[in-house]
Amino acid sequence: MDNHQEKVSLGIIGCGKSAEVFQMPGLHQVGDISVVAVSDIDEDRLNRFAERFGIKHRFVDYHEMLNCTDMDAIGVLAPTRFHAEIATAVMAAGKHVFIDKPLALTVAECDRLIEQANHSSVKVVVGFNLRWHRLVRKAVRIVQSGVLGEIKAIRSTYTHWHPGETAQAWHRTREEGGGVLFNEVVHHFDLWRLLLRSEVTEIFSASRPSEYFEDETGAITARFGNGVLASGIFSYESSPNSEIEIFGRMARMRLSLYRFDGLEVYSNQEYPGDMRGRIHRFIDTLRELPETIKIIRKGSDFDLTYHDQWQHFADCILRNSIPECTLGDGKRAVGIALAAIESASTGRKLKLE
Repeated sequence: MDNHQEKVSLGIIGCGKSAEVFQMPGLHQVGDISVVAVSDIDEDRLNRFAERFGIKHRFVDYHEMLNCTDMDAIGVLAPTRFHAEIATAVMAAGKHVFIDKPLALTVAECDRLIEQANHSSVKVVVGFNLRWHRLVRKAVRIVQSGVLGEIKAIRSTYTHWHPGETAQAWHRTREEGGGVLFNEVVHHFDLWRLLLRSEVTEIFSASRPSEYFEDETGAITARFGNGVLASGIFSYESSPNSEIEIFGRMARMRLSLYRFDGLEVYSNQEYPGDMRGRIHRFIDTLRELPETIKIIRKGSDFDLTYHDQWQHFADCILRNSIPECTLGDGKRAVGIALAAIESASTGRKLKLE
């Protein structure tokens, strides 16, 4: 890679909802990246996407894109069942690769990608965008500071209005990487690992199917290697919410990812509704308001995660930054999700290596 390179030339593979609605708006705001080509097996979707975002070079067969010598990197935004195949070809072509979550359908596919990357000089980043959420980064610092004391438990809620009638076909079945226990919950599994710096060792789960989804609603309990207990409720058909609560001996922290003021810490002496605590948090909110307004003007914290993850990808390539979300991270989240699905299918508690 040219040490004086000023911008990353990027090709995108996959023009579905993830690329169009979530990834591209943030990506287009990254000055260090120029999207020069796009590929999709559906030619009509390919052309609509390329016209909307002003992309000149279009390929129905992504292999033809990989032959472009003036392209530095590829974003793999196709459905999960294609991730391993495409990423393997991208690395073989000597191009840096961004892979949207989940990393792959199986742990074996993840292992093959890791093995290939170990013998390559390309940069690889896995797209768990919530790692770049402003409040998540603040929460990580709080946990690491020790202010919560010994961590006892962690709880997640992810609910979304995602009716099956309008869902993409691959979202509906486990075989293709769909269902809330796989495609969505991997986000929270990754955040659990990031916040606790430990690995899940046991998991038990139950799943409720619907007319459209094999896993429409799921409930999970788990144990980490450091003894922390975990639980979660996840659903495709309810009011939108995404939050994590961490229970420590000295304090409790609540993180709500759809609120600009969604990070709160409660001491072990404070009850919900305590006026003194509420006043202190209100004052803290006012104190941080000028900086918060600056951020809001750029978009919501959630929307900005997509911009920031792509900026990080560019920094890895242009400035030799170390990837903050690796293939190993992607593999761990996939492994937990697959264990949750197996537990829901068999009714057994599973141990993870």
